[in-house]
Amino acid sequence: MLTERGNSATRCGWTPVAPSRHTQRWEPAMTHDDAEETTLGEDVEPAAAQLAEGIRRRRKAAELSHAQLAVKVGYSREYVRRAESPRKGLPSIDLVRALDHALGDDGTLLALREQADAARQARRRSRAHSLVAGMSISAVPTTVAGVPALALDTDGRADTEVAVQAPPGRFFTGTSIAARAYPASDDGRILAAVPTGFADDMFLRRPRRGLVIGITENEHGVSLFGLDSRQARRRLAGAPEGARLLMSRAYALDDLTLGILWAVANLDEALLDDDATLSDSRGQLAAYEQLPRSAAGREIAADLAPVSRMWLGSQFCASHILRHTDTLTDMPAFWTREQRGEEASTWLLFEHKYDYLRQSAGAASGAGTGPTRAFCIPASAVADSSRPERILLLLAVALMESFGITVDVCAEPEYAAVPGFVFDGHRRAIVANWVGADGIWQVDVTDTTPLLREFADATGYARSHSIAAANTPGERLHALANYLELDWAWLVRRCHELGEYGSAGIAQPRSRLLSTEGVDQACRFLALADQGGR
Repeated sequence: MLTERGNSATRCGWTPVAPSRHTQRWEPAMTHDDAEETTLGEDVEPAAAQLAEGIRRRRKAAELSHAQLAVKVGYSREYVRRAESPRKGLPSIDLVRALDHALGDDGTLLALREQADAARQARRRSRAHSLVAGMSISAVPTTVAGVPALALDTDGRADTEVAVQAPPGRFFTGTSIAARAYPASDDGRILAAVPTGFADDMFLRRPRRGLVIGITENEHGVSLFGLDSRQARRRLAGAPEGARLLMSRAYALDDLTLGILWAVANLDEALLDDDATLSDSRGQLAAYEQLPRSAAGREIAADLAPVSRMWLGSQFCASHILRHTDTLTDMPAFWTREQRGEEASTWLLFEHKYDYLRQSAGAASGAGTGPTRAFCIPASAVADSSRPERILLLLAVALMESFGITVDVCAEPEYAAVPGFVFDGHRRAIVANWVGADGIWQVDVTDTTPLLREFADATGYARSHSIAAANTPGERLHALANYLELDWAWLVRRCHELGEYGSAGIAQPRSRLLSTEGVDQACRFLALADQGGR
């Protein structure tokens, strides 16, 4: 699956507490992992458990506390403590190397870490074999029997209906995409042999999402290419009888396109179902817009799907920031709480977030330096995310960089629960929280000194310890891709292809609240940035 719901409850660090009249506080939350750090669950690799136990045993043998060992290795106490909990994710190789040296080991910890990493990579490859980590096809013609992990239809009809499953996530409820699969030829072009009169087939006239899949096979194996049903009907309209469906190589079904399709399909389905209710809810929230501080509980939108509540909270937070931006006294520093591609896909696909980035960039134009935005993406969040989801996260960062926003990324889990904010570095901050909030949103405008100090420390640390620290956007994105364990050269090539043709060809939104403009801009920018562009 693209996300593992069994791991989603293991959130890093902190939980929000209801704000008082003058300030907001975020206090530590006890999790199951805090109570039993070394309990081995079914989803923990044995090598990872051995590494955690090895670190703990050697630390105790040296009669060192977590705090004392942290001083010796130059890491935080929390970072060292989490290295002894296999559920918290695999510790970085730099930390293990430092622990190995500080505890006088002979390389055993490093060897255990290598074994655990190899097991993790094998697990990811196993997921990917289920047709790109979770997007699965439940019925295809027998001619594609070489495709791994597909359940094959046995009647072999050319017009066999295909069910493409877009699985659930932390917010996504999961959906199924109706599709038709046809054999295709490859003469430099991908040409699917669709039936005569397919342009008028009811499958292409359905109002909901559909996908036409072309399947090619050669000595290198089987390849699948997708085309949105509306795009397929447009391409076939007016074509003579017997014409084949021309498909683009940019729409090969792989980690990039299936990740986008997963996000679009799940967001689209929920927002379409809740369209009327969302419209009513927006009208009811007008009173909150007059307040500098508010928090909305989920009961005000109890009938909405989780995705729709995400949209409502995100839209309100973006509007709140724009309403109060003129109260800031200097170039703003933003902090955002997204840690995984599922949440970050909203930057790429929610139309209001694209407009928000554009307005924010416009307000900062002409200044000597541009705005910055910081993320905290712990190693555990990377380990718990599939490759398509990590690609979505990288594309969201590329979109921000395309607007002239310098992105910093820290990995220390201590900063995972810092609330979303905009800080002018001096006198005022705008708090805007919808990711991980108790309700739908949590917003404020504050000049409270302790909070400003907390925000200054967080942004300063992220800037000085960014894993994506570099002088150019391309170098920053490349460094982040390495941290997310993504193949940079492959991703640059695929983003160039998809950016040229546009992602709507394979994942055209139906909801008026969604747009693929952000996806396409991110793809084009990432490809351009690799060539030394802006």
